[in-house]
Amino acid sequence: MPDLHMIFCRMQMVFAAMVFAFGNAFAGSIDIPPDELRDLKDQRALLVAKVTELDNIGKQIIAAQADRNSAKTTIRRLEAARNKARSDLEAAQKFDRERPGVISPEQMRDYEDKNRQAFSALKEARENITKYEIKINALSNEGSGQYAEFLRLQKSFERDVSRVVDVHVDRKILAVQVSKEVQVTERVACGEDSIPVCKERSKKAAELKAIERGSVVFVNSFTEVKNFKLSKEELRSEVQATLTNKVFSNQHFVGDAEYETTITATVVPAISNALREQIAGAIRSEVYSMTGGKIDYSMVQDPAQLASSPQAEEPQESEEAPRRIKSPAKSKITENVPQQEEPAVQEEPPPPQRAPRKLEKPVFTF
Repeated sequence: MPDLHMIFCRMQMVFAAMVFAFGNAFAGSIDIPPDELRDLKDQRALLVAKVTELDNIGKQIIAAQADRNSAKTTIRRLEAARNKARSDLEAAQKFDRERPGVISPEQMRDYEDKNRQAFSALKEARENITKYEIKINALSNEGSGQYAEFLRLQKSFERDVSRVVDVHVDRKILAVQVSKEVQVTERVACGEDSIPVCKERSKKAAELKAIERGSVVFVNSFTEVKNFKLSKEELRSEVQATLTNKVFSNQHFVGDAEYETTITATVVPAISNALREQIAGAIRSEVYSMTGGKIDYSMVQDPAQLASSPQAEEPQESEEAPRRIKSPAKSKITENVPQQEEPAVQEEPPPPQRAPRKLEKPVFTF
């Protein structure tokens, strides 16, 4: 009695040989001519460099937008400080006009210096806003040109990849899409149908069975496709076929209720668009792998849109009730003089002018 282990090993070898025969056209790496492969790799390298460049421009725009928003926050703070310094100076000037000599020249210069410093700081912050806006616009203009070049490179690269994919999809399908002579017999129950109607139904049933018989060979071949996701049943549902050279024979009743038909035909398998797209997807992944890997375009943004994005603007702060500014004239001067009523702060007061001081000694002119 033959050794069962030896028989099992021989069956495995036969099965492996069948897998190699059917799967050789699919599981192996696709063959791309060296010049064409080199060109694809060069295109991909340029495209990756452009993606990196756009990413750097985007980061610079985001950083400039953050600086601009920070400057806007600083301006609001400096405007409040500037209004307070101006109000303090005006209050001191008013008090000095009403009570000359109480406020020393050093104190008055201190008010003037603080007002001047607050004005300079506010002016510098506003200039920074303009500087950041200019930088953002410059980056946006530069990025628009780079983004247009990226789109051109992307279109060229993906077009050439698709051309390679289409060629190899056609080759792989033709490798197994061969015609096959089949002969099948099918019978149907007639029921209440007339003889001509039952005969026609029998012919249709025989055609369908012939299509299925020829498609099974096609499906079995495609099960060797590397990384194929469809099950054999799902795959068979996607396969169609055409029948040519149809010959119907042996058409007769079987008993009193069934009609039988034998068909001999040539079956040419065909595939649906969905199945072709899945085959193309597997080949496309292999092309990407051979050229260096698939490029992720999801993070690529048009710098012009990024620069004008509403999210780039700083969210507005909630409005609060305006706080009353305490007059420095009251806080610093009231140690030596009676308290005075706080001066009203104008919305946009004119630039402060120092009031002429009353001279304590006579002035001689010649």
